[in-house]
Amino acid sequence: MERFYLVLFFLFLNIANSLGQKHQFFSGFFPEAAITKKLKNDQKIIVKIEHQDILYNNSGEQKDEFQFTHYRTDLMAFYDLKLNPSKSIAVGLFHRIQDGANANRLIQQFASVNRLRGMKLAHRFRTDQTFTKGEAAEIRLRYRVATEIPLSGSTLDPGEHYLVLSNEPIFSLQDGEFEIENRLVFSFGKLIQSSQKLEWSIDYRTDKFIQEGFRTRLWAKVGYFYSF
Repeated sequence: MERFYLVLFFLFLNIANSLGQKHQFFSGFFPEAAITKKLKNDQKIIVKIEHQDILYNNSGEQKDEFQFTHYRTDLMAFYDLKLNPSKSIAVGLFHRIQDGANANRLIQQFASVNRLRGMKLAHRFRTDQTFTKGEAAEIRLRYRVATEIPLSGSTLDPGEHYLVLSNEPIFSLQDGEFEIENRLVFSFGKLIQSSQKLEWSIDYRTDKFIQEGFRTRLWAKVGYFYSF
């Protein structure tokens, strides 16, 4: 297990170093936590918080600078309704705390999950509308595909570890300008109990493919998830 952590650490440093030399780039620490409350009739409420701190910045006026700077904190709440054992719909509210750019967002979601020989394959379709003071509203279409693979046998039991690989292209329209973002995430997780899990992740994000200023972001993530 220690070797696995070391490999991830050095991979993270290597990617950060190479990307920081070529593009607008910043990197940092990204903790997140989510609590799910199950309701009657296959309904549930999900509350989530995400926090991002920049540790290295190679963009704008802060070239090759190590720092510890708050980037943003996101607060989310979702109402989720299961349509059948493999499909669900959800709506959500989102509030972002960011210096000079606080924002609110509406979210609509459809998700499906399939199990294939011990592997779980999940699809998520989202649309959202973001409102930031002094800016035009941003409308986005998102599709995420993720696979979860147990590392001990064909099923995931409490105390066991698993891997998750996901990719999410995001298409946005704001003030008549079209843009594309992509998020690639590799996670190593542990199912602590049936109601709790912990994940360590590398989150690699690229955007501004069309508009000027191509940018990359690399996050070291840790997430805690609890349901009851």
